[in-house]
Amino acid sequence: MAKIIYEFREGIHMGPKVSIVFSTYNNSECIEKCLESCLKQSYENVDIIIADDGSTDDTTLRIHRLALHAQKRIRVLHLPHGERGIARVTAIQEAVQEGAEYLLIIDSDMILEEGMIDHLMEAVKNTEVGAYVIPEEAFTNYRNFFSKVKVFERNIINNAGEDVGKRSIEAARFWKMSAYLSTGGFNAGQISFEEIQPTLRYLEQGGKIKRAVCTRLYHDEKKVLLRELLAKKAYYFTAMDRTLSSESGGFWKALERWYFFRPVLYRKDNIKRYVRHPLLFCGMMFMYGCLSLLGVYGIIKGRITRSTRFVQTEKIK
Repeated sequence: MAKIIYEFREGIHMGPKVSIVFSTYNNSECIEKCLESCLKQSYENVDIIIADDGSTDDTTLRIHRLALHAQKRIRVLHLPHGERGIARVTAIQEAVQEGAEYLLIIDSDMILEEGMIDHLMEAVKNTEVGAYVIPEEAFTNYRNFFSKVKVFERNIINNAGEDVGKRSIEAARFWKMSAYLSTGGFNAGQISFEEIQPTLRYLEQGGKIKRAVCTRLYHDEKKVLLRELLAKKAYYFTAMDRTLSSESGGFWKALERWYFFRPVLYRKDNIKRYVRHPLLFCGMMFMYGCLSLLGVYGIIKGRITRSTRFVQTEKIK
């Protein structure tokens, strides 16, 4: 791993240290807006840790160009290409080593609202809440039907109020570091639905998680084509058994959060949105139906593959 550090020191940093961490892989389309939104945060004691997962486009060039003139401390970790979870875990480990007291975990296609960290630090002060889900406002610059459907669906999922229910499918992104570490953190070996696992574990052990209604993230869904979405999900569903088998009660946790079983879909104000946008609603239901069929096939295929490997291993022994 190659590590490049951009230092900026001016005055005395006040307040606990917050690390913003994210991974990248060929994200040149959106990386500048993401990083710029991190650099514009008014909270002073912030560093930014970026783990690049072996990008082959000009993603890292764009990062370094912005970092050279940044007024924040930035660490860029250059990793060989692998599974996305490894890059994320590596960035978080760097934040732990740097003594961060709070952790903001984002994706490289997200844009932080101005003053986000100030709002989050004010919300977490003098409270037992260990982590916050940050509402996302999805958007896209593309006008094809399934790009609009995906934005509609994400905004439905994120319209869920302040309380985070036990059947929520959203991942907490802003953590007290001690709370995050108590969950065991992300498992780099899980490459499907791994983002939500620390959140579920923390809730199961009695921790408190809220939705940070004081701020938001803007999430660029980019161009969504149904065939590409299904192809991407097919890979994750095939690997999903790895996640389910490594978590206590993993299968039942996934089942009760499956697409049509999510309580947020049946909130009164979301139902009103369906009435106002019937074509987008029908598109969302069709997408969920396709993903459900694909998911069942992928999970069965993954289990058969795992069983076959187990039998082959036993024969070798």
